[in-house]
Formats: sequence, structure tokens, C-alpha cells
Amino acid sequence: MHPQFFEMLQIAKEAGCMVGTTTNGTLLERELIEKLVLQGLDIIGFSMAGVNKKNDNIRRGTQIKKVLKCMEQIQSAKEKYGAVSPQINIAYMLLRSGLEDLEKLPKFFGNTGAAQAVVSSLSYIVSPEMEMESILTGGEAEYSDLKHRLLAVRSEAANEGTEIHFHIVSPSQTKFSCSENIPHAVVVGSDGSLSPCVMKQVPVQGENFYYVNGHKNLQQNLSFGNIQKESLRTIWHHRCYRQFIREFNNGSPQQVCGNCLKKHIENLDWVAEQLSHENF
Repeated sequence: MHPQFFEMLQIAKEAGCMVGTTTNGTLLERELIEKLVLQGLDIIGFSMAGVNKKNDNIRRGTQIKKVLKCMEQIQSAKEKYGAVSPQINIAYMLLRSGLEDLEKLPKFFGNTGAAQAVVSSLSYIVSPEMEMESILTGGEAEYSDLKHRLLAVRSEAANEGTEIHFHIVSPSQTKFSCSENIPHAVVVGSDGSLSPCVMKQVPVQGENFYYVNGHKNLQQNLSFGNIQKESLRTIWHHRCYRQFIREFNNGSPQQVCGNCLKKHIENLDWVAEQLSHENF
């Protein structure tokens, strides 16, 4: 949709960057796909929330058959031009109502040719009704069972050629943890404002609220500068930004991070390794 997308892609590639984008596939046609391949896009991620038409009900306005067709066309274009990129990735939203399809993911991902998939639960809840979909289990016993299911899914997916990473909200995570790469990444908004995290760059006007454990919280965005006024390097080294990162690294970030669900996401890559060792 962005009229300067390919100009931005060229600038980033010439600067030596690895470049990726995420799409729902709606506007990807063969001519556009071939242009992406020829200009060297490194990664293309597809957003999905189901292995069948459930996806269309959740991600309204999209069609899973269109997404799968796009993936096929990308593979065909890569073969046509002898290209190895873009690598196909999948950003998969796992809801509580979709747990019954969990064991279908390895074969589904394998058939798409995806090299990597990130399976996440909802981490930004805008209504009390959505909380039931975000918290995938009712307690520690159920969560332990889910971990073993995830381990099995991960192992089977690897056999199908897809590497899976899990970003799942834990029902009892108390130790400070965050799934975002705060010390080494930034988020730049369309207006140029720079934030440490996508959760602090939510495009809202006026008061907006999110819900955690049944409690209503005021959304507080956070910006440390604007790249239309200062360079990225200058903003990155601002005293207040460095202080924020120091507090984050010490496990005591500012109040603005207080109730964020990103702090309750368990590193299931590490958990999978631990469970694997327990089985031997």
C-alpha cells in the first residue's frame, strides 16, 4: 500500500540491512511478488490465526486460501529467478478456542514451505471478553500439559522443515521477563516518534484502555524523541532513554510497563529444551 515501499527497500538493502515485512497477503499479486523477489526482500511474514476458515473469521477481511496461494507464488518466483529469498515466515496467533488445532500446525506449516513460525498468544487485550482467548489455560496443571503439547508440536514441525518459536502468556509468571528486545531494538512510528517497544507505540487517540487479569488499565504510550527532529543515534543516547534501558536490564522498568502482558510471556524455547532433557 505504501507508494514508496520499494524505494525504502532499496535504501535499506544498499545500507547492508536485512529487510523483512509482514503481510496478510490480501494485495499480493504475482507481479508484485516477482518484484519483491527481484529486489532482494529477505523475509516475508504472513499473519495467520487458523489452519482453515477459522482464520478468516478471526482475521476478518482476509482469506486463508489467498494467503496459501501467495506462498505458492513466492516459491514459484524464487525458482523462476534462481533466488533463495524471501524466506517465508508465519506469525501465528494461537487462541484458547484454537487449541484443538495445535497438533495440525506441523503439517500445515510444512506444506506452506515456511522456514520459521512464531506462535503467540494475545498480549494486548482491549475488552474483558478477549481475556478468555489470551490466557490459554486455567492454571499451572493445564499449563504444564500445554508445554508438553508444544514440545511435541515443535519437534514434529522441525521434521517438516519449520522451526517454531512460542511466545505464550504464562498464567503464573512472576519473575520479570519481557519478550521484546528492548536493549537492542527500537520502534519508529509513521510520524517519526521513537519508542522502545511496539506496546508503547499503539496508534490511539484520546484515552484508550487494555485489560490484564480483569483489571482495566490506561494505555500509556512512550516516546524518547522524533527522527524528523533528531538523528536515531542522538535519540538512542539520550540520558532518559539510557536510564530506561538500565532500569529494564535491572528488572525494574518504569511504571509505564507495569501491567503489560509482554512481561508474562515465558521463554518456551528454553522450556522445550528442559522438557526434552527430562524425557531422557
